[in-house]
Amino acid sequence: MPEGDTIHRAARRMEAALGGKEMALADAPNPRSPIHGRAGQLQDRVLEGAEARGKHLLLHFSDGLAVHSHLGMNGRWRIAADGRRPFGKPWLVLSSGRGVAAQTGGQILRLVSESRLRNDPILARLGPDPLAPDFDLGAAAARLRAAGAGVEIGEALLDQALVAGIGNAIKNGALWRAGISLWRPAGELGPQEAERVLHESRRIMRVAVGKGRRPPSIYRAERRGCPRCGGRVRVRGQGDANRATYWCERCQT
Repeated sequence: MPEGDTIHRAARRMEAALGGKEMALADAPNPRSPIHGRAGQLQDRVLEGAEARGKHLLLHFSDGLAVHSHLGMNGRWRIAADGRRPFGKPWLVLSSGRGVAAQTGGQILRLVSESRLRNDPILARLGPDPLAPDFDLGAAAARLRAAGAGVEIGEALLDQALVAGIGNAIKNGALWRAGISLWRPAGELGPQEAERVLHESRRIMRVAVGKGRRPPSIYRAERRGCPRCGGRVRVRGQGDANRATYWCERCQT
């Protein structure tokens, strides 16, 4: 599943390709698209802004209309300034000049009013986004610790109501960099430990947004060994979703 860093990068690319432009084309050619038959309402509207909130991408258009996108496990945005139209039948295509953006698949694709978006319960439940300008590290760490002694930190980090945008790959990388076991109860971390985990999560995301790739991590490194100490990397499922969880017994306590 695309994580918060991927969505923030998509928002930046969307702004660069289509920001401030009037849509010459707005279409949802795939009959499976949730907005098939409605996407034309975006034609001739100006994309006033693209915003990432955790794993959600929000596109704000003139005259109070917005697109709410969540890619889920298999969705994808293709955003380019080369004028090439996407192959097949995407769920949404937006184009102006040489800027083209297309979403295929996904968990959420909605065309809604800005007023409805402001009161949307899905977005209202989201925790703070580590890449948001007003992200408060101390307050977010307190939220994480308040998850309770019965919730493992590796599971708590994936709870979008606690912190928005962290997925499985970032979770594994951040806890490894922080030197903290994924199996420790979130409520038993000290304030500085919780802050260290979120600091590393934010650092990974910032690097990925800037460079287009995440820094070296323990994620999927069971054959290579720990990038830090060379020791054995263990892997097993964690939580109700049984997400593959990687850790180094030497480096993480």
